[in-house]
Amino acid sequence: MSVPLRAGAPEHFFPLMFSSKAPFIKHGRKVTATDADGGSFGSVSYSFSSGSNSAVPSQFTIGKETGQICTNAALDRDQGPDSFDFTVTAVDGGGLSSVAYVKVDLVDINDNRPAFYPLNYAVSLSTQSAPGTSVVRVMAYDPDSGENGKITYKTVPGGASPYFTLNKDTGVISLSRSVYGKANSVIPMVISAQDGGGFLALDNAKVNISVVAGLVAPPVFEQTQYYFTISEDALRGTVVGIVQANSKTGNSRGIAYTISSGDPAGYFTVDSDTGALRTSLPLDHEAQPVLDLEVQARSGNPPAFGQTRVHITIADINDNPPVFLPSSSESLLLPENTEMGTVVYRIQAEDRDSGFNGQLSFDLSSPSGVQRIFTVERSNGEIRLVGSLCYETNPRYDLLVTAKDKGVPQLSATLMLVVHVQAENDQGPVFDTLTYRVELKEGTPINTRFLQVRAMSREIPGSGHLSPLIYHLRPDGDAAGFGIAADSGWLFVKSSLDREQKDMYLLTVLASVTHGGLKKTGSATVRISVTDENDNGPRLAQQRVFMAVRENLPAGTGFGHMLATDRDSGSNGRLSYRFLHTDRHFQINTNTGEISTRMTLDREQQSSYQLMVVVQDGGSPPRSATGTVFITVLDDNDNNPAFIHSQSGKNIIIQVTEGQSAGTVLGTLQAKDPDEGENGTIVYSLSGT
Repeated sequence: MSVPLRAGAPEHFFPLMFSSKAPFIKHGRKVTATDADGGSFGSVSYSFSSGSNSAVPSQFTIGKETGQICTNAALDRDQGPDSFDFTVTAVDGGGLSSVAYVKVDLVDINDNRPAFYPLNYAVSLSTQSAPGTSVVRVMAYDPDSGENGKITYKTVPGGASPYFTLNKDTGVISLSRSVYGKANSVIPMVISAQDGGGFLALDNAKVNISVVAGLVAPPVFEQTQYYFTISEDALRGTVVGIVQANSKTGNSRGIAYTISSGDPAGYFTVDSDTGALRTSLPLDHEAQPVLDLEVQARSGNPPAFGQTRVHITIADINDNPPVFLPSSSESLLLPENTEMGTVVYRIQAEDRDSGFNGQLSFDLSSPSGVQRIFTVERSNGEIRLVGSLCYETNPRYDLLVTAKDKGVPQLSATLMLVVHVQAENDQGPVFDTLTYRVELKEGTPINTRFLQVRAMSREIPGSGHLSPLIYHLRPDGDAAGFGIAADSGWLFVKSSLDREQKDMYLLTVLASVTHGGLKKTGSATVRISVTDENDNGPRLAQQRVFMAVRENLPAGTGFGHMLATDRDSGSNGRLSYRFLHTDRHFQINTNTGEISTRMTLDREQQSSYQLMVVVQDGGSPPRSATGTVFITVLDDNDNNPAFIHSQSGKNIIIQVTEGQSAGTVLGTLQAKDPDEGENGTIVYSLSGT
């Protein structure tokens, strides 16, 4: 596979595919650069350079003369990375260069069998259990990806039971009919696992289900189906809803709750005592909009089970901006005689959010002069020509299109569409491409040459006097920051580049030639993307953050965020959070900065904490910032008053001599309560005769 690259003209990303477990050297892919020069100036040599997020991988080599990329080590996507990215630089004999961005994806092969862990399962089941009860889940693992790693389960011949059914996708074994008459028996089952490539597990899972006579009727849920909704930005530990079951006598004590199926990733937990469902992982509506859980209630010994269904809707928030496809800047060439009313471009854009958050409308936010020539259909993004084009008056239009969603807060994105007008009888010079695309690092030194554009005259040699081509930039838009050598077409930097101030420039390069006293001009666009350097450190929204959390909440309850931003992009702007010193009471989510409890807190033991948080970006070398979190533990009324004069449960004896008058003080009793505020305020009263 090869892609021609013209020396001096950086090109797009270049994808390659290798199979996982590729042997040494035997697999190769090729990049090819061509150079119009002759002799030693036209000879091209190839070498690796680092990619956008990584160094040159040692797993590959490149032929200096051929551009052949070969594996240099065994590749295994199950044990290492599943993709690599780097750049290949082509240099000619005169020192001019071009860059190809290469991405290597390792294609998975089915080189692993599924394996059960554990292999043996033993469970007990009450004769009182109702059909539909989930009994046990067998689990097999396969490190392959996609279909190769997708596991299906089935009972082997002779290993099934008419009393139980097996879910082929989840491995959950459920009771399918009453086992009332099967007390004191053991029902065996044997389960096999097969991956999507047809490989079977070498060892089957063995399940023994002991049926025990039960005297306790199964608990009954108050609802056969529960419906809850939770926002995707909910903190970990947020209560989604409560499920409640009762025994035959109407008592809810002694019942334990578990999630038996429907949540393999573990987004939710259920409090075994109260039936409160809580979030345990960050939620994402776009990845998982709904979950259907089965929750079981267990009581008695041997246990009897009741079950209910819980439908949880993860509500969308407007957390995704619109995205233009394939990129946020495009160009097109329109003939001067294009008819008015013609649809000249159809915008492709998407928004991953749902409902109003994902509904897009389009506006043309260019100067009013442009809007008299072009319009955009708000609902579908069709750009239509509504005026007449004239190359002499205006050979180029810059259309700035804004896509907005209907969420709150509203998010938007912009598309720069450059329209070149082609003269009806144009005989001007022609560039070798309509649009040049080049990347420059921010901070590139002034006067650095970065791209040579080339044009050719369309005049037939010998048909008259032909002057040399003269290159220049149209003095509009972004031209002030760049220059061009009039004779050679080499572009160079005239002012400093800062990606955080401006990350993309559009230039119009012109090539003019004089023939027979007439000056003819051709044009092309240069799209300059400014790539990021790690020149900005993380910035905390607040250096000192004050948070509060109630005591006695379960471990894993989230209660606040440490928020930071970084103006850099890619890995340079990717932030990670950690505590300066590990704390046994609290933890912080590395990716989101959410702070949650690590254990149940007791305000009476410690009522406040002070933690240092370090935020670090992914640059090389990384930059970091530190902030302080002050955490106050809020009081629960979890302590009884206690008299300070005696041990708990013992009487206090007060002696009084006879004959004392009414109102005489006999003694003072004092009690203390370690709780706070109203919870610790004590009121005294007498009871008894």
